Amino acid sequence: MQDGKQRLSPNEHIVFKAIKQYRDREGCMPTIREIHREAISLGLTSHSLRSVFNYLSGLEEKGYLRRGGRVARGLELIEPSGSFISIPVLGIGSAGVPTSIAEERIEGYLKVSETLLDRRPGLFAVQAEGDSMNQAKINGKRIKPGSYVLIDPEIKEFSDGNIVLAVIDGLATIKIYRQLDERTIGLFPCSNRPGHRPIYLTDKDNFVFNGKVVDVFDSDGDQNG
Repeated sequence: MQDGKQRLSPNEHIVFKAIKQYRDREGCMPTIREIHREAISLGLTSHSLRSVFNYLSGLEEKGYLRRGGRVARGLELIEPSGSFISIPVLGIGSAGVPTSIAEERIEGYLKVSETLLDRRPGLFAVQAEGDSMNQAKINGKRIKPGSYVLIDPEIKEFSDGNIVLAVIDGLATIKIYRQLDERTIGLFPCSNRPGHRPIYLTDKDNFVFNGKVVDVFDSDGDQNG
């Protein structure tokens, strides 16, 4: 991660957001029960008070929270210096054959410095699987297996050579887009490994484009070349 902190789980992110939201609204830190109620309203999947203690421990261990004293209100959020954007990670996008089910479930969050991105609504990431795109570059960075691929779903129209996230028969794939004729779209691999084949689509096929790939981040936080 760009600020050196570990990535939060979805529920840890909800609890962090709940504490911050309550503090900003009420002008003081919440109790455990208040965190619990606020977090449930934000979609927390675990409804036990004990789970809130576990998430607070996780936030503290990962450097997002400091607890002092012996009372529940003795909390301090440690927010990153500078401005960061939290990008939801929605499952896996295949950079091979389309084998990964494209379910819209949040599996975690990337925290990315605003200096690396324009702040745009709706940005999300998928983790690349497979090597059919290992020679493709976005902003000079390769799409390696395990890389986090950033998607802008607001981009609905594509030019030849754009890298896109497509969902075909419910399965996700990352490929290079080309409009071959009025009826046919080609999705092409870009790999140094033999055996990868293009995918050809017409309006009779069951597919949707979920957006354009706009950036790539390594899973270990390094910028790859």
